[in-house]
Amino acid sequence: MLERLFKLFIILAIIGIAFYFAFNIIMSALVHNKKEVVLPNVIGKSIYDATEELSNAGFGLKKDGEEFNQNVPAGVILRQNPSAGMNVREGKLVGVTISQGGEMIYVPNLVGQTVRSADISLKYSTLVMGEVLKKYSLKVSKGMVLSQDIAAGSSVDKDSVINIVVSDGPPPEGIVLMPDFVNKNLEEAEVWATRCGINLNVAGEKFSGIRTNAVLRQLPEADTDVTDLESVSLWLGAV
Repeated sequence: MLERLFKLFIILAIIGIAFYFAFNIIMSALVHNKKEVVLPNVIGKSIYDATEELSNAGFGLKKDGEEFNQNVPAGVILRQNPSAGMNVREGKLVGVTISQGGEMIYVPNLVGQTVRSADISLKYSTLVMGEVLKKYSLKVSKGMVLSQDIAAGSSVDKDSVINIVVSDGPPPEGIVLMPDFVNKNLEEAEVWATRCGINLNVAGEKFSGIRTNAVLRQLPEADTDVTDLESVSLWLGAV
């Protein structure tokens, strides 16, 4: 009985080994029967277009990774592996690296900072300080940032340039800047206008709860050079 079982085991083992070698021979033949095709170039194409082109050529696509690249729009192929132009057997998967577009950075608020502090803030945010202009100001101390050309909170590309305007302090004699009269009394504006020889155009606006003769708006804005202007305009609150 044991001898018969042993012989059966030997026969099954031989059949299994024969099947294994036959299977490998068949699969090897199938693989080697696949023709080699020149791999198309999908760099610079969208995922959809790249997938379609590779499929038409007999290849598949797999994503190897993603990278930020401010020069290439998001979703576009940056690299492929194997390289385009190589002779590759049909059915191979082509690895691609996809652009995520430019890395977006939020612009910090630089107004009220010193130039040095603003520069540090920009470098910390991987941004670059550009042109530094100076402007006389009655509102902001000398050396402090008055304004920036890209508003705080805006999204920009990494390494974008931010230009700023810095206060040069009060103007010298002969230059007249518009003071900030908002929320101040008309009398204060009248004293200034008389001293500077500038006419006031005054209009009233009715807003409940605002005291009479309080300035609501002005034109031009505070710190504007009005040396050569003959008049400025104020809008007052009227009860």
